[in-house]
Amino acid sequence: MLDIVIFGGVGDLSLRKLLPSLYYLFRDKQLSSKTRILCVSRSPLERDEFLNKVEEKLVFFLGADFKKGIWNRFAQILLYEDIDVSTSKDWHKLVTFLSVEDSEKDILYYLSVTPALFSPICEHLKENGLNPPFSRVVVEKPLGEDFESAKDIGRILASCFKEDQIYRIDHYLGKEAVQNILHLRFSNHLMETVWSKDHIERVDITVSETVGVEGRARFLDRIGTLRDMVQNHLMQLLSYITLEAPKSLNADDIRDQKIKVIRALRPIDAANVAESTIKAQYTSGEVEGIKVPGYQDELRQQPYEVEGAGETFVALKVHIDNPRWAGVPFYLKTGKRMECRLAEIRITFKPPASNIYSETDSNQLTIQIQPELTVSINLLMKQLMGTDAQLISHKNQMNLNNRDGDKTRMPEAYERLLREIIKGNQTYFVRGDEILASWKWIDSIRNAWDVTGQEMLTYKAGSMGPSLD
Repeated sequence: MLDIVIFGGVGDLSLRKLLPSLYYLFRDKQLSSKTRILCVSRSPLERDEFLNKVEEKLVFFLGADFKKGIWNRFAQILLYEDIDVSTSKDWHKLVTFLSVEDSEKDILYYLSVTPALFSPICEHLKENGLNPPFSRVVVEKPLGEDFESAKDIGRILASCFKEDQIYRIDHYLGKEAVQNILHLRFSNHLMETVWSKDHIERVDITVSETVGVEGRARFLDRIGTLRDMVQNHLMQLLSYITLEAPKSLNADDIRDQKIKVIRALRPIDAANVAESTIKAQYTSGEVEGIKVPGYQDELRQQPYEVEGAGETFVALKVHIDNPRWAGVPFYLKTGKRMECRLAEIRITFKPPASNIYSETDSNQLTIQIQPELTVSINLLMKQLMGTDAQLISHKNQMNLNNRDGDKTRMPEAYERLLREIIKGNQTYFVRGDEILASWKWIDSIRNAWDVTGQEMLTYKAGSMGPSLD
């Protein structure tokens, strides 16, 4: 038996990602018939009102995958309670619902709420004995806004749950292409033998978005792209692509290697920040054929005052000071209102030691995470019917979206991650010490920007932003 309790159960994340993912798991018989899903929020809602709200969102987000018959069965395991989590007066409702004396079941708490509510939720769970060993808690990254706030959140979670009960979600770790990185590296002798400074010239990790601030202006301006994107998504991609072979596929063995990478990152401080980083904001331009205003213009259109000091683009030149990667530059780039929606890792290999063809192009391996899930490699071959000296680049691509034309739906990241949480597998989740190590490195960059007064550059919306090369 499984009880899933979603705090913030009728919020945006729950309605847009969590409940659609649970619908698919239910449809595909990956949820037990004894599963119950309780959505918790402060708003008083009648059951019919709650179900109508959920059904409306599922119809919108699932499209043709929404089936009335499946919904009717799924709705039977959906429940709702109005609980003000900040006070103790309503918690008897959750105590009655869970009946934690039943040790034959698992309890999964999903904190789809602002981190300010983590403390009262954890305190009341502990006070009411609702945190037994068979319970798990899920929290969203980024956790905190710097090292100190992340440490505070860690203490709050640790006061109620043990580390093996805590699942810190970064949805990039639920993407098929990201999960495939370890398989690509460690199950192919061809790859692992050339995966080092001896053969790799540079690595580019790019995550570009076409959207602007949308409804997140106040948050994004305060946090900035460095903390919103680099500290979590790009840091995960960097650690997966560079970690040493773990002793096993055990979650902690993999995460032990990830944190070694983060601790080996060369600090970016006042001495090297100007040559190692760029921060910028977009100006007006054209994205995918549509004219869009600049960042500052968008902020002026907000119904509240926003300072306008946050960066919408970051580029970093990063070094990992360990035996495998010493001397290899890693270029991390991410931003909003860019030319295209793209997430990819591009590995550029060194040219042959004896290049008798005098060819300047290099072999490249590209792992694309979005919009498509592909792995491709560029090889140089003789041009058909050309001379021996006429080489052209041939791109060989493996499509991870389907196999042999199979059009089976690819599960969304949250669906994959929820399935792993239910199984009790922490492999694709972030450990507490990793969170703190990454924040410590990020804080050094932010401090260097402040100390040096680094200039905020601009880039035209619809471009790929300024370059560190």
